[in-house]
Amino acid sequence: MPNWVYLGINFLYQLGLAIWIGGAVVLGALVAPALFKALPRQEAGAIFGPTLWRFARLRVVAVSLIIIGAAVKYLGWERNAATAWIAIRWFAIAFLAFDVVYEIGYLQPAMERARGDAAGFGRLHRRSEVLMKSALAAAIVALLFS
Repeated sequence: MPNWVYLGINFLYQLGLAIWIGGAVVLGALVAPALFKALPRQEAGAIFGPTLWRFARLRVVAVSLIIIGAAVKYLGWERNAATAWIAIRWFAIAFLAFDVVYEIGYLQPAMERARGDAAGFGRLHRRSEVLMKSALAAAIVALLFS
């Protein structure tokens, strides 16, 4: 008979990662290129910016599911198996939490303030792209070591 408690907890963890990874891939690899190709940059940005803002809010839910799932898995089944892989997973999860807090707390408001300043906005936009890609890599690492 399956361990339904473990399966449920692991499902929460995997669901959070699926939301994070799937959303990042869809928005970054599919939606953004198509949107910026089809519309003038200003219009595409006016549509895509609020979409990223909503996705950041969804990632708060996703990282909460990831943290809860990983914590319960660790306390219930992995506490006596402290390995480097579990530590790597927790570093990846910590990076995901930092990423979403930094984006919501600093980066998105700074980008709103810098809308008229092309150089400042461009610098913040590049930072946002690097963080999105880094967080995607961290989510994949967390998935690998789940």
